[in-house]
Amino acid sequence: MMEMKISDISAIQYSEIRKALGLNNNQKRPNKKSHYAFEPSGLWEDLAEKGFAIKLPGQRAGEAYYVVTFEAVRLVYRKNVSLEYYSKL
Repeated sequence: MMEMKISDISAIQYSEIRKALGLNNNQKRPNKKSHYAFEPSGLWEDLAEKGFAIKLPGQRAGEAYYVVTFEAVRLVYRKNVSLEYYSKL
């Protein structure tokens, strides 16, 4: 897998990842790591293709659960996050 860079994603995707991490309201640290979509999301599908998220099945058909990858959290948060901290999100 190629090295991920912020320049690989759009400003909207960057904002969506920050929101999925709970960083959109001036939070100091990530407090979650996922986004739930009630219908397919092209934006999140692209993030999954680029390695920034993992797509999991949702609770109902057509829904999806996107989990921001550890590497993406470290890249977007721009601070050292341990795997242990990430696992507890």
